[in-house]
Amino acid sequence: MKKHKIIIEYLYRDAGNYKLFEEAEIANPNNLTLQEFEKWFNDRLIDGLYFIPHDFGLIKPQFPAYNPELDHDWCEFILLRQSNE
Repeated sequence: MKKHKIIIEYLYRDAGNYKLFEEAEIANPNNLTLQEFEKWFNDRLIDGLYFIPHDFGLIKPQFPAYNPELDHDWCEFILLRQSNE
């Protein structure tokens, strides 16, 4: 059976509107197809756009000067794609 590896691209935007982009392989333990995974993932987005990377085993990009009173844990979802590997 072919292993469906899914790549996620996402963005962290701090309180100063500085941005960090991230790309990572996201866990797909049920070996869903890209279309199945997109539906599953989209159903878990906050306001249809945001998510907390830690909830999916991903790192949250952050700048060295993190201020918890101004900054947050949410990241903006950009896209999912099938890994070519």
